Amino acid sequence: MKGFRLLLGISPLVILGLGTNIGNRLENLRKAYQLLRKIPDISIKRVSSIYQSPALLPTGAPASWDVPYFNMCVAIETTLSPSELLTQTKDIEKKVGRKPELEWGPRVMDIDILAWEHLIINDGKLHIPHEHLHERAFALFPLAEIAPFWTYPLPGIFCGKKAIEIADSFGPRELSLTKPIPHRIDFPELVGIVNVTPDSFSDGGNNVLCMQLVEDGAEIIDIGAESTGPLATPISETEEWNRLHPILQQFLAEKSSSLITPRISIDTYHPNIAKKALALGVDWINDVTGLDNIHMREVLAEHSSDVVFMHHMGVPVSRSDLIPLHEDPVAHVFEWAEKRIDLLQSSGIDRSRLIFDVGIGYGKTAEQSFELIQNISVFRKLNVRLLVGHSRKSFLKKFTTKPAKDRDLETVIVSLYLANTHVDYLRLHNIADHLRAFKIKAAF
Repeated sequence: MKGFRLLLGISPLVILGLGTNIGNRLENLRKAYQLLRKIPDISIKRVSSIYQSPALLPTGAPASWDVPYFNMCVAIETTLSPSELLTQTKDIEKKVGRKPELEWGPRVMDIDILAWEHLIINDGKLHIPHEHLHERAFALFPLAEIAPFWTYPLPGIFCGKKAIEIADSFGPRELSLTKPIPHRIDFPELVGIVNVTPDSFSDGGNNVLCMQLVEDGAEIIDIGAESTGPLATPISETEEWNRLHPILQQFLAEKSSSLITPRISIDTYHPNIAKKALALGVDWINDVTGLDNIHMREVLAEHSSDVVFMHHMGVPVSRSDLIPLHEDPVAHVFEWAEKRIDLLQSSGIDRSRLIFDVGIGYGKTAEQSFELIQNISVFRKLNVRLLVGHSRKSFLKKFTTKPAKDRDLETVIVSLYLANTHVDYLRLHNIADHLRAFKIKAAF
């Protein structure tokens, strides 16, 4: 295989191992991955699942060191030499936040060159393959996932064995201690939808649902208590808060027990509701009116939360108030977003806090919504993060007669397209099915 790859002019396949057990472990991995993607001499080919495993501790290590690691592997092709790649990975470690630490101590980011085709190097600075690779399930399991037929070149009982064979030789203990988690860092972050409303097409808001979405792999939970659909019945702010407060209070108390501590978003366009939620410690405010209300802008200018602002033609949605059919919907929404970003910045809300939602289904025909999705990359020019909320939306009736609750298949397929455009967030009802789809897509 090595000779065949060289004959075709393909660069050697290199496997990097990434590990972290300090701070926001998922975010640390995501930052390192994004920095790898920016290196011109590196082409990322495959990304493994993330595996959680216990820390390797020396005798007498402080209890504070006993924090589980998140580990993963990335298969790359590169024109860099091994020493040049080492320099690049050490630079990424520092950019993610690694500082000099004690040997075996906790670390923000550790990047090892685990394998380089059949190359063997042992020059004091570099050990390729990694000298302990065959002993460490947390490195070998993700390697075997993305390069199962890589053969171990070092002398000994594993020489000539394929990665998948060595991985299969581990016993029940390693299998029980080193397990994949559902979350991924090579796809958009997933925002789980929780509607605590009696008139939404996807109801079911309760704390059990919040925790289930987190367990399924959601990194943000977006909780809304007022429907804004075409048939929505307006409610008072008192009623909205009475619906929100119990679930919000309970979820805030319980979220830290999760494998990944999720961020909490509140879907509201009422300044008083936003103010109360922010006082409790929520992370995002998601305003479907795009912060039309000056008082909402004033509330958010006094806080540091992230802000989702959405394009719309009116809230609640009206089927008659649409982007004019003679206009280009992409240009229309882009121009609106540019003006709105200027307004929000002049109101004291920094651009770095902004997340733009093109507003699928809000004042758009099915065809207009679909065109926005097809051209979502255009909105990268806004220089803000992008969120798309297409889950189970009515524009999917172009492709299916299924009711809203049965449109998850269509939603997943659209999400796979959006993942290729590198949007930042997908707002979804069904998190588990998406991560199943992402995992198999990542294998190709």
